[in-house]
Amino acid sequence: MTAGPTSGKPRFQVCGGGHLDRHLWLQSDPVMGRTNAARQTISTGGVAANIASHLAAYGGEVRFVGVQPADEAPAMAARLRATGIDAAILPLDGEVPGYSAVMGPDGDLLIGAAAMSLYDDVTPEIITPHLDPALPLVMDANFPEAALRAMVEAGEAGRTLFAAGTSAGKVERLRACLPGLHALVLNRAEAACLTGHADAPVDMLARHLASGLAESGVVLVSDGGGEAALATRTDLARLTPPALKVVNVNGAGDAMAASLFWGLMTDPGLAVPTRLQTALAAGAAFAAGLPLPALAEPS
Repeated sequence: MTAGPTSGKPRFQVCGGGHLDRHLWLQSDPVMGRTNAARQTISTGGVAANIASHLAAYGGEVRFVGVQPADEAPAMAARLRATGIDAAILPLDGEVPGYSAVMGPDGDLLIGAAAMSLYDDVTPEIITPHLDPALPLVMDANFPEAALRAMVEAGEAGRTLFAAGTSAGKVERLRACLPGLHALVLNRAEAACLTGHADAPVDMLARHLASGLAESGVVLVSDGGGEAALATRTDLARLTPPALKVVNVNGAGDAMAASLFWGLMTDPGLAVPTRLQTALAAGAAFAAGLPLPALAEPS
């Protein structure tokens, strides 16, 4: 893997979904067919944008490349730049993307709705000219397969590539990119889609997928609050996340992904069980509404 930092800080370019997330938090158990009292939060979201925000918070130099309709692009760029991210939001005709979630009083997701047709119109010609072929690339699966494949192929040989699954409905778009990936983060449903083994334990899913990544590649497969596994071609660890009171499960996987990606760049020799424990601690802290644990500085 190549880091290429010139300032001592890890440098990342992150490409994929970046939009507004709206969360409605029900104040009591839902009653179907009626209006339910709730509070609302609006924040920057999207798997790629969430990961970028965490990497910037850890101290990385982060460039984000995404798309928005022309009249929305400046506002999204400004939101990301306010968190320390160098944002390039490309104008693209179409519907404003966004995600809405209704959360139960226990913090679990009741239903989510994704309006993301704009991302389906991203082509290789739109996105690849704005990527640095030498910098490590983090991507989600929001863009079409052709765009993702072109993003991978446009990089220099040996460039570090990380990916996050995004959803069970989109993860198949990453299949052609797997042999070049150095890290892949999935939930159980996404891993089952890529392997065809819906009933397999997380450690089997992780090991199966790790065999198809780059030689040094790692795969993290999580199952909500249940067990998670981290595998390479030769090593495997399986752990249960810390038991903390859940405030919001949405985005916990992105926090885990950012923690894993950061650690791979800053401490490449870390043991697999410790690497998994660190990623799970980040995901659990995010779900509990706590600050993410501090991570290692570049060595």
